[in-house]
Amino acid sequence: MRSRKKELFEIVDFLQFNREMEQELFKEEKPKFSHEFDIESDKPIVVIFSSDVHFGSIYTDLSKLRSILEFVFDHPSVYLAVNGDYIDNFELPVPKLLLAGINSQIIPPAKQRMWYEALIDELSERKKLIGVTIGNHDEFYSNDFIKILLSKDVPISQNRMLLKLKVGSAVYKIGMVHKSRFNSSINPIHASLRELQLYFPTSDVIVTSHTHLPSMAIIPYPGEDEITERILIKTGTLKNQDPYTFKFFNPYPVSHISTPAVVFYPDERRMIPFFKFEDAISFIDKELEMEV
Repeated sequence: MRSRKKELFEIVDFLQFNREMEQELFKEEKPKFSHEFDIESDKPIVVIFSSDVHFGSIYTDLSKLRSILEFVFDHPSVYLAVNGDYIDNFELPVPKLLLAGINSQIIPPAKQRMWYEALIDELSERKKLIGVTIGNHDEFYSNDFIKILLSKDVPISQNRMLLKLKVGSAVYKIGMVHKSRFNSSINPIHASLRELQLYFPTSDVIVTSHTHLPSMAIIPYPGEDEITERILIKTGTLKNQDPYTFKFFNPYPVSHISTPAVVFYPDERRMIPFFKFEDAISFIDKELEMEV
């Protein structure tokens, strides 16, 4: 008669073996938190921080989206960082309160996902996409889509990322979080400040999103051996009508579209933030003209 002790331990060993096998099989699919991206340039570059586009929604300003992507594709010094929710991606089953989101889509979620995959592939091939966080809308479909995104040849993480961006010989640390637990309707930049204080204390730039209410600040903050300026960003949305923001976060009677950008210089730590990406591109064009 077999002892019960042996049977118990056989079960434990079997479960442990299966767990180790699962970890080995799926370790490549687990999201990395920290990534690096190198840009070989002796001139300043612009990084557009875009999020909450909600491509597929009837409320999305497609002309603004086209403008952003045209600059990224065509301007040699402009790059894109995506901080979640680039597609609307509402699909059943979802909570009943999200049914309005399902009904406001102008193309099916499957086509939204196909478009997003193709966009990531094209930007990645051109070395124009420096990083992507996966937002809550990107996750609505299933884990299969998350695995597809994580398999792309570009820095991608779920919800949060520490990105080390090298421009020339200058290295910048960028903390990106789509959905922070510190969001505030009173002070939109609060989430970025708390992320800096608690999770990204050595980062040069902190970007949070999700609330659709944009904000920006430059603050002094202790570094390793000195106080340095840090850039705090809360991205906006491309939805020109936004019931979600009005209901939960927006204290104002109107919606506001803002896609911020930062100019990064090579070979020295120098950063200039702009509330609107168009202003950053105009600035860098003037800088490049002066060098000619």
